[in-house]
Amino acid sequence: MFSRRIGHPQMLSSIWNANLPVIPNRWVRLACLVSTLFAAAAKRSDAEDWVTLYAAARADAQRVSTSSLAEPLGPQPWKETLERRRERWREMLGLSPLPERTPLEATVTGMLDRGDYVVEKVHFQSVPGGYVVGNLYRPAKVEGRLPAVVYLCGHTKGKVNAPYQANPRWFGTHGYVCLVLDPIQLGEAQGYHHGTSRGDRWDWQSRGYTPLGTEVWNAMRALDYLESRADVDPERMGATGLSGGGVVSWSLAAADTRVRAVAPVCQTGSVHQVVADRGVEGHCDCAFWINYDRWCWPDLGALIAPRALMIASGSEDVLWRPSGYRPVADRIARQYAALGVADHFSLVEDLSPHGYTPKIRKSVFGWFNRHLRGDGSEVTDDVTDFVEPEENLLVFGGELPESDAMREIDESLVARRERPEFDDPSRWREHQLESLRRLRSTTFRYTVSAAEGARPGEVRGDGRDTSDGSYSTEAFTHPDGLTLTVKTRRPVIVNEPRPTLVFAMPPEATRAFTGGSSSRPRVGAGVITAAVEVRNTGVTSVGPGYLWNIRRTYPMLGHTLAERQVSDLLAGVATVLRRGETGPVAVYGRGPTAPLALYAALLDPGIDEVVLQDCPTTHEDPHTPTFLGVLRVGDLADNLALLHPKKVTFVGEIPDAFEPAREIYRRLGDEARFRSVRQIGDWPVVE
Repeated sequence: MFSRRIGHPQMLSSIWNANLPVIPNRWVRLACLVSTLFAAAAKRSDAEDWVTLYAAARADAQRVSTSSLAEPLGPQPWKETLERRRERWREMLGLSPLPERTPLEATVTGMLDRGDYVVEKVHFQSVPGGYVVGNLYRPAKVEGRLPAVVYLCGHTKGKVNAPYQANPRWFGTHGYVCLVLDPIQLGEAQGYHHGTSRGDRWDWQSRGYTPLGTEVWNAMRALDYLESRADVDPERMGATGLSGGGVVSWSLAAADTRVRAVAPVCQTGSVHQVVADRGVEGHCDCAFWINYDRWCWPDLGALIAPRALMIASGSEDVLWRPSGYRPVADRIARQYAALGVADHFSLVEDLSPHGYTPKIRKSVFGWFNRHLRGDGSEVTDDVTDFVEPEENLLVFGGELPESDAMREIDESLVARRERPEFDDPSRWREHQLESLRRLRSTTFRYTVSAAEGARPGEVRGDGRDTSDGSYSTEAFTHPDGLTLTVKTRRPVIVNEPRPTLVFAMPPEATRAFTGGSSSRPRVGAGVITAAVEVRNTGVTSVGPGYLWNIRRTYPMLGHTLAERQVSDLLAGVATVLRRGETGPVAVYGRGPTAPLALYAALLDPGIDEVVLQDCPTTHEDPHTPTFLGVLRVGDLADNLALLHPKKVTFVGEIPDAFEPAREIYRRLGDEARFRSVRQIGDWPVVE
């Protein structure tokens, strides 16, 4: 700490030569130097040693991007891991297992004959009753099977927008079948893709849902539709799109090998660039995946290889900066070279903002000509200026289906696990172990190891009160750089280990001066209590602006804010356990901190009991603390039951929602371990 604060050689030299020039005796001068150094340390604000949430997230994001495909995979390991990596990618989209491929019920509602090309107005159902809407452009005269392109729109008016007409029209007049799709919530497509950016759908994180998964599934079903057509060659299909359609192009090609060539436009960057630039402020939810495995764009490139991939970017794009996409392109290029297909990857950029330029468009058109038609000649003709009146392109004619399952796709797309039925304890134990494995491999993959790696810091006594309570503060530094504190209250005289209750400070707490102050549960004087100032409490608190940002940023790093708080709480428990007087440890949570206590107890075998007060009852509630994909394993009651045989204590009545967990304890013969007390002062329960 001393050297980090003031021990830089230049600073030492500066103090020696500039601040102490008049002292003749070298040893006196040295003593004064030491005194000056300590005085300088004392003057420095303690706040300078505290890393902010932003700084910690930025450093973590750099680790994600730096490690992504740092070295290209050799042909053999690339091949051996390919399908496992692809399934992991689908998991991060919420598409593992893939939804059932139900009948498309594809319908053409009208057709526009424009001489050299035809526009078909098409809709199909990617899920039963869930409509995907688009226009299909094709040559007026079709001979044999043609290459096909799925064109994916950004977030404007969808398929009727001028650029999103012009590009598919170019394909349709140059020997391709091109299907342009409305993104959900835009054009004639229903649904919602602003869950956390503009809405209050934080439950999406707990569901493991991202609208990017819906867009990819809709595009996969579009490939199914194209395959079914007599005028499409299923061996020559590609995908491209601008902005939001660019990230769907990336994601589709990584998830589905039927895409033989892909060209995402103005939607390439790095996790580090997005976090450092606070880029989530400019994006809706479908720009990102649920990053269980902490991937970055090069990992997607390694999945697309050896198929043809072109990255097209504008160097003045305010959303996707060259500092992000150029290193990504370099790593992907090395991967393609390692597989012996260097010519199957390309980066094209123009000195332009977010959007198309003639150079970018013609490069993309040439890319598909080369890889889907075998034509390597230069493309010289660009899109035309003609704009079809919007009303001519409407598939439903202005009257959308009243009951469209796309409106609830966020609650149905991601597979949920059924609550188990079991006849004997051994079957329950199998379920319990598998559930814990799944939670540790996704939701809490980076939690426990982080807590165990926390570094102890300063310890200071904070005095005592008139009820013979002694207070202290102990700091620890989380591996991501945040320095947090534990505020402890102990009996003044401790002759033997005492029951210890550890809790996370609530977000609304304004003071924690004496062992948590008013937030400290009022248990008996003989109990040790420890308040852990988890992130976004105490000195790491942030205002509503960046709180919104960090809650949306964390899933890109494999976290949520609540998961990070669980990690902090576990580190606090480890800090408390270093003290010899600590007895059996229970974690306590009230209201929004109750789920933190529940999952801390689930993850740490050293915790004996969880004490819950006013606990939320479901992760489906957007106001319940969120954990990535936790509902894929179980809801709060299901996961509380996984604590068996640890003790569970509710303060007040046990909510009906937790009866299934209580029933598990009952059936396993441990009903007495699942109990309630009238008030927190009645804890610990005398057994």
